Amino acid sequence: MGWTVNGVTATGHVHDPIITAARGETLLLDMSNDTAWWHPIHLHGHSFRVLSRNGRPTRYREWQDTVLMAPQERVEIAFVADNPGDWMFHCHILEHQAAGMMATIRVN
Repeated sequence: MGWTVNGVTATGHVHDPIITAARGETLLLDMSNDTAWWHPIHLHGHSFRVLSRNGRPTRYREWQDTVLMAPQERVEIAFVADNPGDWMFHCHILEHQAAGMMATIRVN
């Protein structure tokens, strides 16, 4: 079984960024978990706020670096790309990550 980010498995090309942002740019990511499994999605190098779940605004919008996505859930996060470099964005379940559920976000 393979896992994907944006419909692409990371196996073999994890260094090709799915997003390239200018330093200081605000990014809004709309993520959908189209599976029957839970996925703790983790972003290295940055903290983000969860803005909404399934189209409903979240109550507290705490700063965090991981969001637990339920099966069939849609989550919207926002962060400022203020830390230059290539940053891994992946499922924290290592079997899912190893099977391709990771990507790179580049900040110039």
